[in-house]
Amino acid sequence: MLESRLEIKCFKTEFKDLLQVFANQKLLHYTDLELCKNVDDPYLKNWCTDAERISFSGFVNDEFVGFASAHLVRKHLTASLTVVVLEEFQGRGYAKLLLENLVKHLASIGIVRVEAQVCTENVASAAMLETLGFQREGILRKNFLIEGHLYDSYMFAKIVRP
Repeated sequence: MLESRLEIKCFKTEFKDLLQVFANQKLLHYTDLELCKNVDDPYLKNWCTDAERISFSGFVNDEFVGFASAHLVRKHLTASLTVVVLEEFQGRGYAKLLLENLVKHLASIGIVRVEAQVCTENVASAAMLETLGFQREGILRKNFLIEGHLYDSYMFAKIVRP
């Protein structure tokens, strides 16, 4: 079973494997994460140690697969999601498992609404969110800047606690 092979860990400090994501422009194509050159990059350090961020990483046979992260807006009981899986592990359900675990954790700490913005070009991510019960609430016009071009994005949300 896929889930039994994926080990999920919460992290609050930067680690070498994260550079496989933060140093890869192609992986960050649909995100607002910044490129980093090394594990000591201030952006990466701040991202990992942000008190309002919860991040889960996934490993298969001790090999880093990717991560799911939530930036919390505690005042509004809301969290905004980011998920990135290395190319060689995409399409295997790992992003879905990471998000399922993260969303369950967010609900357990009192978060009510979980949101994700997905570029309209990113069909696979939009479909995955829908299979997790997220609802598409609308379109944000020209709010993703990718390689000098503006793209629309979908706003997805899921209520995780009544």
